[in-house]
Amino acid sequence: MTNQAHIEKWGNSSLDHMGWITPNIDRSVAFWTEVMGFEAKPIGERRQPWIADFMGVPGAQVRLVHLYGHGGHIEFIQLDKLDTPSIPRGSQPGAAHVCLRVKNVTALRDDILANGGTLQGELTQITEGIAAGLRGLYMRDPHGVLIELVELPQG
Repeated sequence: MTNQAHIEKWGNSSLDHMGWITPNIDRSVAFWTEVMGFEAKPIGERRQPWIADFMGVPGAQVRLVHLYGHGGHIEFIQLDKLDTPSIPRGSQPGAAHVCLRVKNVTALRDDILANGGTLQGELTQITEGIAAGLRGLYMRDPHGVLIELVELPQG
């Protein structure tokens, strides 16, 4: 489908945000504001029947927060009743990640580790593709959200 066909079908749509379900919204907000540099809007609640229909989760009642930073917008949702928590493997279909281009990948890696994050991969020199010559790695926030860090070119 051509770009013009997409515009005719969808209009001038745009990506609004990416979101994750979290078992602890307060911890997610603390990590993503204090460590990752996002600004959180106040945590809201959705308790009316529409939210269950909207999300396709029977009986859903949620707390949610929108965070802004790095030119983007992310959201975390905590449901009152969570399924058994599991952290998707990095190779599992449907696993998502957020990628940030950063000035000092080593310092941010260390800060993430010091604040409850974990390594998914290792700091590596990228040798092909559009990021060839840069360094980066995959990590996880305290609840398992995958974070890709790619260092901006020096100079």
